[in-house]
Amino acid sequence: MRNYIIKRILLLIPILFIVALIAFFITNLMPGDPVRVILGNMAAEAEIVRVKASLGLDQPLIVRFFKWLANIVRGNFGDSLYLNAPVSQVLAERIRPTFLIAVFAEVFGITAGLLLGILAAVKHRKFLDQFSITISLFGISIPSFWLALILMYIFSVRLGWFPVSGYEPFAEAGLGTFKYIVLPAFTLAFMQAGLIARMTRSAMLDTLKHDYIRTAKSKGLSTYSIVFKHALKNSMLPIITVIGHNFAVLLGGTWIVETIFVIPGTGFMAINAIMRRDIPVIQASIIFVALIYVVLNLLVDLSYAFLNPKIRYQ
Repeated sequence: MRNYIIKRILLLIPILFIVALIAFFITNLMPGDPVRVILGNMAAEAEIVRVKASLGLDQPLIVRFFKWLANIVRGNFGDSLYLNAPVSQVLAERIRPTFLIAVFAEVFGITAGLLLGILAAVKHRKFLDQFSITISLFGISIPSFWLALILMYIFSVRLGWFPVSGYEPFAEAGLGTFKYIVLPAFTLAFMQAGLIARMTRSAMLDTLKHDYIRTAKSKGLSTYSIVFKHALKNSMLPIITVIGHNFAVLLGGTWIVETIFVIPGTGFMAINAIMRRDIPVIQASIIFVALIYVVLNLLVDLSYAFLNPKIRYQ
């Protein structure tokens, strides 16, 4: 296991290098001049040349790439062109609301998805099975922006239970912070629940057909023991894969939902950076999302060995 972990960690280096290469050249070859965006169309040419030189944008592209790469290896992503702050500091501040929303959405999604999937498998071809399939299809099919607007209208505008938008840090609002993340988290959880329910139902239907399940029933084991200790436990590998992928998506930045609810997370930051052509922030956002994916994929792969003792990594 130790050798496998070392190999996978070493494999992250070329993957992240390729991501960094693509991120750098895509952001620097996009149409438009970030300096003109900063200074405006009426800026004098001499001022544009001065700002480009101060930002290092007057150097050859390949030189800028290797300087930038050397900096990010040391954890320095440069300074935001608009926020006048180090990108690493901006990212550290914006990850907090995104992390809160992602955790709550994943907890809601896993709980609802597992319950719906288990009910559907145990009550196969009955009303609860059809109900579970319908809910999961809604969760997968409904666009997140549409559901966000519907929830905002019902629970914020009509009922007034939650704020329409905005966010207050936990250090300032305490438990009041959670009223700002309930609707965004539930919006995302609805889709997560649909995906997890579909995978749970499929995996458990296959497991419930095995001979050891029939043997457990013939021995008189309780339904709870058969479903949770035997069927669900042996169906967890594909479910864990879906959960890990979903969590990576959420941590990478819930761009649309954060924008609708005006949550200052990593997704909202990335969209604003793209609109402003804040290149350092865009580059850091891309690398951050890639890092989240590769790390969570590694953790999911390692979890297989704990869930199934037959799996051994070399």
